[in-house]
Amino acid sequence: MVRPCWLFGPGRPLGTPATRMAIALPDNPTAQDSPLDAGQIAADSVRLEEERRSRVLERAGRSVIATAMLISAAVFLSRLLGLARDVLTANLFGFGPAIDAFFLAFTVPNLFRKLFGEGALSSATIPVLAKYRISRDHAATRRLVGTLATLMWLVLGSLCVVIIGGAWLADPRWFSDPAKFELFRLYLTVLLPYVVFICLTALQAGILNSYGRFAWSSLTPAVANLIWIGALVILYFQRPESGVDDWIGQAVLWMSAAVLFSGFVQWIIQMPELARLKLLAPPQLRLSEPGVKQTLAAMGPMLFALAVFQLNTFIDQVQAEIWVEGDGAVAAYSYASRLFQFPLGLVSVALTTAVFPLMSRFAVSGELEKLTASVLNSLRLLAFISLPAAVGLAVLAYPICVLLFGGSQSTPEMLSRAGLVTVLLAVSLPIVSAIGLLTKAFYALRDSKTPTRIAMFAVAINLGANFLFLQTPLKEAGLALGTAISGFINLAWLGFSLRRALKGSILDSVRANALPPTSERLAQPMSPSRVRAVAVSLARSLLLAAVMGAAAWMVEHALFGAFGLGGRVSRALSVLAGVGAGVVVYSGLALLLKAPEAEEIMALRKRRRAPDRPGQTT
Repeated sequence: MVRPCWLFGPGRPLGTPATRMAIALPDNPTAQDSPLDAGQIAADSVRLEEERRSRVLERAGRSVIATAMLISAAVFLSRLLGLARDVLTANLFGFGPAIDAFFLAFTVPNLFRKLFGEGALSSATIPVLAKYRISRDHAATRRLVGTLATLMWLVLGSLCVVIIGGAWLADPRWFSDPAKFELFRLYLTVLLPYVVFICLTALQAGILNSYGRFAWSSLTPAVANLIWIGALVILYFQRPESGVDDWIGQAVLWMSAAVLFSGFVQWIIQMPELARLKLLAPPQLRLSEPGVKQTLAAMGPMLFALAVFQLNTFIDQVQAEIWVEGDGAVAAYSYASRLFQFPLGLVSVALTTAVFPLMSRFAVSGELEKLTASVLNSLRLLAFISLPAAVGLAVLAYPICVLLFGGSQSTPEMLSRAGLVTVLLAVSLPIVSAIGLLTKAFYALRDSKTPTRIAMFAVAINLGANFLFLQTPLKEAGLALGTAISGFINLAWLGFSLRRALKGSILDSVRANALPPTSERLAQPMSPSRVRAVAVSLARSLLLAAVMGAAAWMVEHALFGAFGLGGRVSRALSVLAGVGAGVVVYSGLALLLKAPEAEEIMALRKRRRAPDRPGQTT
């Protein structure tokens, strides 16, 4: 006999009834129970992490689409601060060798942060802590927390010592630009300990989230960006009148110190919450504690899956530095990536996070026809939002780069190169968004191996394409083209595999009884007309996006020429006018053609008057 383990306290279910996630536990569990199956924990951890991200924003009377819009608002603040940070960085330091070395150095702790901090560690910790909470053995929970924190200090601290030692033992003459390598290892020495603090922060977040505490853990990214921005503002006012080139190297070092300090602050600010829960444990190594083994076993497969993507990102940066002559390639690609990540977070992350619990419930209950409907309808909505975002970013890429990154340290050539990278990255926006959704569908089916295998093949394609394109006049823009090509292959393979896994479910969905119109909007059964409507919707969204892109480009181009000004004020006015024209044209045409996606989004303003029925998703 098994019973469900809820993560948010006794008697309080996880999320709404539709988003509950149970872990099978034996009756009368204790801290000394045999370890949970590692594969089971790894599979459940992924969906538990997604449940955590959407927990506060799901409320009665709101659809999954409404939840996605609320998540977009939450993500928007973090993305906006990140964009402001990069704008200040570009205006202060431009595209020179120092900022290239900084971005390369920061990629290393960022790699470990994404491997250990953001995904695997917190996701693996939550279900194990849930089991410990059910046992009501607070002393065992403290032992687990103290041991995990001590292990992180020892393992990550040792990694930092080894990597920094290797960097200083390397002879700069081995590299094509010894001076840049000197800067790289100097910045790396300051930045690398950041990974210890940020991964401890992730562990704290996993602990607090398992106790239903989310406020401080959700604020930490914003705090980090604010500290970074504050350091840049101080450096801006200390910039000398002359000798700026010599000053930049030292200023970037101070910025690196501010990044390290931001990691320390993120770690400290969550300690009062842990103290209130009486979970601040002294350093200890209780390796015999069952939860330690369970957590480490669950992290293994997730680390492997995450490493596929993150190592690819790191290698992209290294390839750009090695194969592109001169300075600025790494900086141009990094600045353009920020522009790409901004709409990606608002479009893909928001919708996939909101719909994932719904898909998980359908997969667990065997309702594959509803899972299929959720995927198809979500793809339709993703296309409706991501296609105009991609087209708009592509046609306005150069003026946006000039507006945001065109400081005194930037040159027209580097701004043009950053603009070209942005154009080719924009092509990948709908592709990457759809990949995220289909990958979540596999996770809902408890299959993490298929998307990982496909991703590994796509990474190999990407690395080969990068090597070829970096030798062409595209330079660092070849990385973006390689991303688009490998992403398309990844998406096609995922779609084919998912279609085979869900074979027949579309017809089952057609035969299913209709659901109440206010319930499970994205899971409405697929009638024959609705199946055809998905393809029609994709074509309509692409056509409207093309018209919108033409309108945005013409308005921006005409207004910038009409102003006759050379400053950034005229550029700001023309870009804003172009964006506004694109929004008006796209939304106006969508409403004029009565696109169902537009009507669904407009309908979100209306709350349901009837109370939720048991088992319905809101």
